[in-house]
Amino acid sequence: MGIIGVVAAITLPALIENVTERKNSERHANIVYKVTQAMDIMKAHGELSGTYPSTEAFVDELQKYLKISKRCDSSHIADCWPTEKVIDGDGNEFEVSNAKKGKNLSLNTDTNNVGLILADGASIILNYNPEGGKIDDTDPLVAVKKSLPVGGGRSKEFVYTSNSTASIDFVTDVNGSAHPNKETSDNKYNDIRNLFAAKFSSGCAGEDISGLGCVVNTGQSLKWQAAKDKCESLGMTLPDRGTLKNIYNQKASNPNLPQSGYFFSSSEHSTTGAWGVNFSNGFELGIGKNSLNGVLCVE
Repeated sequence: MGIIGVVAAITLPALIENVTERKNSERHANIVYKVTQAMDIMKAHGELSGTYPSTEAFVDELQKYLKISKRCDSSHIADCWPTEKVIDGDGNEFEVSNAKKGKNLSLNTDTNNVGLILADGASIILNYNPEGGKIDDTDPLVAVKKSLPVGGGRSKEFVYTSNSTASIDFVTDVNGSAHPNKETSDNKYNDIRNLFAAKFSSGCAGEDISGLGCVVNTGQSLKWQAAKDKCESLGMTLPDRGTLKNIYNQKASNPNLPQSGYFFSSSEHSTTGAWGVNFSNGFELGIGKNSLNGVLCVE
């Protein structure tokens, strides 16, 4: 009996963990399937062939095809989430009420998030990216399969999503208020999971660089005034000449920073030009405000 007790004490926790992981993965896949199915229908109706100006406008259409019992705007986002706080992927406590914009889900978007409680009780915080791409109703629907863990070192292949979901991302808590209310980057063993890359973040959707703060590469080529406006819409600023050069000096130790290309600073060179930096060689130069160049934002 003693031996049986020891074996049970060793194997039972792992067994419980495996069962929990399988249930969480299946719940996760079910939530993703429902959202994907709704967007596949939107695509068939031609409602993804254009773009929406905001997440709110997108959800206005989505809720015609997805059963939603409650909807929360960005100012009341926590009202659609089962707990006031979560533990993010870095092990830090995060106030759900702060998950207002895409950057608070580690996404490079300036649109607000929308909270949703689905008819089955599942909670999601969703962000729509107007630059996520259009998909016409005549475009082929491409199913995307993904292997999700089901415990015991095993995985199961689910029809995870389709190309119709390219413009959105979201986080979801697959077991409501039950513990541990934690997320990980690989959607394993914890109950807060994502569609693609969304995860709770204190706000830096780019690189958090010591001495410089948060640096976000928008991935866009814009004219100077549009570059300033883009950073402002993210709650950030276009770096001045000195800060931009300092960002270039950090690129060797931060491979996620741009390694080439011309980038604007906020410092004017003349009435028609602004200072910029060539990220291939670090040269500073005056470039025309009406030319199209890369945009880095700092906070």
